[in-house]
Amino acid sequence: MDHLVRGLGFGCIVLVFGVPIVLAQHQGDVWVGRSADGQLKVSPQGYMPEDNYHPLPEVNGPVLWGWSDNDPGFDRIASDDPDNDVYPLEPGAEIWLEVITIDEAFRLIDGAFNVLDEPGEETHLGDHALHVHNTWHINSTDPAYDPGKCVWRATFVLRDEGSTGYAESAPFTFNGFTNVEVRDLAGDFDDDNDVDLDDFVAFAECLDGPNSIPDPNDPAVTTCEVECLNAFDSDDDRDIDVSDFAAFQSLFGG
Repeated sequence: MDHLVRGLGFGCIVLVFGVPIVLAQHQGDVWVGRSADGQLKVSPQGYMPEDNYHPLPEVNGPVLWGWSDNDPGFDRIASDDPDNDVYPLEPGAEIWLEVITIDEAFRLIDGAFNVLDEPGEETHLGDHALHVHNTWHINSTDPAYDPGKCVWRATFVLRDEGSTGYAESAPFTFNGFTNVEVRDLAGDFDDDNDVDLDDFVAFAECLDGPNSIPDPNDPAVTTCEVECLNAFDSDDDRDIDVSDFAAFQSLFGG
């Protein structure tokens, strides 16, 4: 059941939580449209939840603790895209986002201050011209928060409760949100401003080959796939393979 964030001053809320906005279509948002036969769907031209990690910046109160951001948002499709079978929503649509699964200590907070952290909870994204930025939050004060965890995932569906009556979307998963910061220097796993043998040890642990998300198992180095990808995935294809090793070699000693 949806519940409200209580005991917060309105001035603080406005600064922290996302509110609906109407702007040009944003590449960094999830684009919502419909297929030619009337099913809601996410366009591959916008932010693809399944294909991206999204780092959240750290927050230390006074309202939220942990890591939080209001990107990515949800935006409407602006023009026909027959190649991907995605078309703009028609007037009369009322689009809702429903939680299917969500990791513990992770939540979505909407512009009405409803907290979505359980299956079945939902939020209204808007009508056919929707564009909304809600707040994603890894809650470090949640009793279920695991400090050894570095990726939080959530699966949703889109539903239409308007007169257009579009069919429910296929489930889509944000894969996922992370509290690992992007490194300033590629290849510098230990953040000491150089790329040396210590970083090579980490690279070897992260190297799992093409088309395989890293699965490091040495806690002395890392157990986090995002740590590997942030440091060594030079071609942004979500694996660490020989092409990334070539890039790492070019940085070594620098």
